Amino acid sequence: MTKVRAPLSFSLAITTAVALIGWDKAATLTRRAKRTVRHWSESDRKGTPTLDQAIALDRAYMEAGGDFPPILQSYARQLDVTLGQSLACRAALAQAITDLSKETADAIGSSIPVMQPGVSDTAIHRAIAETEDVASAATRLLGRLKSFVNGNGAAQRTAGEV
Repeated sequence: MTKVRAPLSFSLAITTAVALIGWDKAATLTRRAKRTVRHWSESDRKGTPTLDQAIALDRAYMEAGGDFPPILQSYARQLDVTLGQSLACRAALAQAITDLSKETADAIGSSIPVMQPGVSDTAIHRAIAETEDVASAATRLLGRLKSFVNGNGAAQRTAGEV
């Protein structure tokens, strides 16, 4: 039975390398038993090669005719995914800050005329509406900020296998 391996995962990268260089050579290069290398290639098992072992596997794969270093590529893609999520969250936070600043300025600008004698009901209602927009923008910003608390999404600092 063929095991399904997650895309971008180290287990798929190791499977790719071993398909070209063989289990025996992989075990010899990493100074580990074939069973250990097989475990590295299984998504449902814990454990990965050390950096030196990963380099040895990628190098052997490339020397055997492979056109890319599979473990390095897996690592780079996982890092890109993790950074992409983090950068997107930071961009959303910047937008939420911008929105709150704009809404606050609009609320202040529309509230100043309310201090004038003889202000119209329309002006008062506009100031109220603009101030309600501030409350909504503040709530959105608060949600974005909370997402940065470790364990709530943006602040997650461990990628593991994807």
